[in-house]
Amino acid sequence: MTQFAVVGTDHLHVVELVSGLLEAGAELTAIAASEDRIGPWLASQHEGARTVPDLDAALEVADVVVTAAIPGDRAEIGERAMRAGKRVLADKPGVTSVDQLDALRRAHADTGQTYTVLYSERLTTTAMVRAQELVAAGRIGTVLHTVGLGPHTLNLKQRPDWFFDPARYGGILVDIGSHQVDQFLSFTGASRAEVLASTVRSHSEHPGVEVLGEMLLAADAATGYARVDYFTPKGMAPAWGDVRFTVVGTDGYLEVRHVEQTVTVVDGERREIVDCTGETAGWGERYLAGTLFDQEHVFAVSAICLDAQRNARRVGADGRTG
Repeated sequence: MTQFAVVGTDHLHVVELVSGLLEAGAELTAIAASEDRIGPWLASQHEGARTVPDLDAALEVADVVVTAAIPGDRAEIGERAMRAGKRVLADKPGVTSVDQLDALRRAHADTGQTYTVLYSERLTTTAMVRAQELVAAGRIGTVLHTVGLGPHTLNLKQRPDWFFDPARYGGILVDIGSHQVDQFLSFTGASRAEVLASTVRSHSEHPGVEVLGEMLLAADAATGYARVDYFTPKGMAPAWGDVRFTVVGTDGYLEVRHVEQTVTVVDGERREIVDCTGETAGWGERYLAGTLFDQEHVFAVSAICLDAQRNARRVGADGRTG
């Protein structure tokens, strides 16, 4: 049985990471909390897991290290764990700087250990899993273009200090945008992509908080557009955002709607709405088996997001280019 330890609990996504591995048959052995709310609560839900002070203690009782630490801290945790002979599963984004990405590449090359990032908008969403199966089966032909929309709620009063510092969360295209880049590469089958254009917009009162980002990508014969933002209105509650993903192919198109868990498919014969509620994504089993995706995919997503963030044209809060 695979044993795993949690090191870093700064984002609620840690619950999703833990649940997926437990459902797949892994055992949670230790928790090293890095804040005073999520971590202690998580420990109270898993009394069989010991509470440990740090990564070093966690390494002694785990085959896999899971981290949802502050985004800027995840790569260092991952590198140290890999060099200790452990696999790593991180919340997105996996890295927040080029230096971190380079360090992880070296650690992978030196040790053979893997640093996997769970891009949950694709991997834990049953409608997205079904959509990828339909595309792989040739239902809409060759993929030509994708549109990924990732709206979120801001909840500024509930955000921790690191959320206001782009050096710690990486910027909106590195953070949330990693979902859309993962989707683009996965559905087009591309191993890399060029950023043709990108923009970011900052909060009017908190310039360190980026509230909207967009990017235009190109890979082989396909292109894609992505927009991520913090402008989900209260009317969407309790959902945190109306995430959508559209794929245009040579023989049809499809749209994934996260809230409804549906895939609308239109091809040369009919229009069909596929209801994916009640289905299972099964990412945990695939991760434990080593088949979730290869290491270069994670590195490629990170490199593209960093490039988009670095080269983004900055737009002022009033809409004017700054």
